[in-house]
Amino acid sequence: MINNLNGESELPDTRPIRVLALQPELRWLQSMPDMHLIRQTIEKALVKEPADLVVLPEVFNGVPADYNPDAGPQARQFLSTLAKACKIAVVGGSIDYQHNLGNRRNTCFLFDSSGNEVGSYHKRLLFAHERESHQKGDGPGIFELAGIRIGVLICGDLWEPNYVRELIDRIDLLCVPAKTTVPSDSHTEYARRLWWNLALTRAMENALPIVVSDWPESRHEATRLIDGTKVHHVHYTSGGASITNPGKRPHFDDIQINLPRGKPGNLSATINLEEITKFRNYRRSVGLLPEIN
Repeated sequence: MINNLNGESELPDTRPIRVLALQPELRWLQSMPDMHLIRQTIEKALVKEPADLVVLPEVFNGVPADYNPDAGPQARQFLSTLAKACKIAVVGGSIDYQHNLGNRRNTCFLFDSSGNEVGSYHKRLLFAHERESHQKGDGPGIFELAGIRIGVLICGDLWEPNYVRELIDRIDLLCVPAKTTVPSDSHTEYARRLWWNLALTRAMENALPIVVSDWPESRHEATRLIDGTKVHHVHYTSGGASITNPGKRPHFDDIQINLPRGKPGNLSATINLEEITKFRNYRRSVGLLPEIN
């Protein structure tokens, strides 16, 4: 088992892998309905077509740790139950998790298809308010899941090119839970297209398939007491989920699939890891990837 491995891993698998990326209609501060929707969505998708792996969005339970510190452990247990019940490996999006006093992190937990936790990854490139309230992770997330090598980055991590480049030849598939948060509805289409292009660029420059799971385009609001004063907060999500498979070149329209207009739904694709290996070898042969040390 590869779990937060920092050294070289085994040679990549070459079999096809069927992946499922969710963009469910989640609601902020609605933990139980959100988790029920996620399970229902996965069950329906698997009836239509089996899959090896499912990727959930960032903060999929919709509840920050400072709203309810018990929400994190509940969501973590949900992931185990989900994986076991649906018999599918789960990249558990992320949870705003209070690990212990003073150690609040944005954490992705991963579970195999028997419901066993195989490891966790903590977000490293913190965004907005996370910079004051969260502790960042200190290393890459590399795991063996569904029989292949999985890399995990969380949302803003994908903006750091070195975080992806360090994973070359160490993983077969990169999973990116996201919550594309913007300040107004006028930014949602911009953010969505930006994320599609970011995933495409990272996938092609590093010869890695990338699966992004996101919240759909929507408006979210919450009111809470801060020092005795009610504060009303509104934010928007964009719907930037995608599956990018560089092994499909030169058929450009087949390289990336997404959900139009940021609508709720899910994406599924079969990724042929042998094709990915061939593309990676080509890019290395022409000098566009570093040589293996």
